[in-house]
Amino acid sequence: MDLGLKGKGAVVTGGTSGIGHAIARRLLAEGAKVFITGRDRDKLTQRIAELTDAGAVNGTTASVEQPGDAARIVEEAANWAGRLDIVVSNAGTHLRGSLDELTFEQVNGHFQTKVLGAWELARHSVPHMRRQGAGRFIVIIGQAGKVPGRNVLASAVVNAAQHAFVKSLSDDLGRYNILVNAVCPSRISSPLTSDLQIDEERYLGRSLEQQRSAWGSTVPLGRWGKPEDIADAVAFMASDRAAYICGANIDVDGGHQRMIV
Repeated sequence: MDLGLKGKGAVVTGGTSGIGHAIARRLLAEGAKVFITGRDRDKLTQRIAELTDAGAVNGTTASVEQPGDAARIVEEAANWAGRLDIVVSNAGTHLRGSLDELTFEQVNGHFQTKVLGAWELARHSVPHMRRQGAGRFIVIIGQAGKVPGRNVLASAVVNAAQHAFVKSLSDDLGRYNILVNAVCPSRISSPLTSDLQIDEERYLGRSLEQQRSAWGSTVPLGRWGKPEDIADAVAFMASDRAAYICGANIDVDGGHQRMIV
């Protein structure tokens, strides 16, 4: 299926590893011009070199929680690609810990990266999309925003704020044919989950390898997913095939999350 992304300009923050890297590769495969960001210059350079064979790719080092970086990302990407059609807000990580364990600075940094970073990306990219008469703004949101837990308090609050941001922004921008949606991973094997702790699991003397071998049992499909599974969903949401999906959050989790709404 041709998704119609050839020649479109795309930004993927957090594009140097895991899900972000897979998204960049998938959009390149569809013919988009992809601009990636990451905090580590050497890693960014390596990833751009690896992706060059897949298509037109460029990038910059940036931290979206820093004032001014989002504006710079958008302007550099638009100038390089000649247009800006797709923005994937993927920067940030999972912050684990209880109320007593997490500091103000940790929670504030988490919020700045995942909520205010996305806010600034939208604020600076939307004028480009309005001029073109269309655009896609996609936020990657982890499961804690829908499934709070005792040791994911910060991520639950921040990710829930991301959902509110997506829904509110979609209401505002739909009239300009700028579609804002979320793609929500859970149980995806990536560098982010390589040292994951799962609260409901008990080790009971088993090795870590034995423990991990049973993690798929909580997923109806019986296995964990891959970053490419998220990338496929993002590519679809970025395309005209998803032209009537607005303000939605799409779970890509093998059926793991059990919410009704």
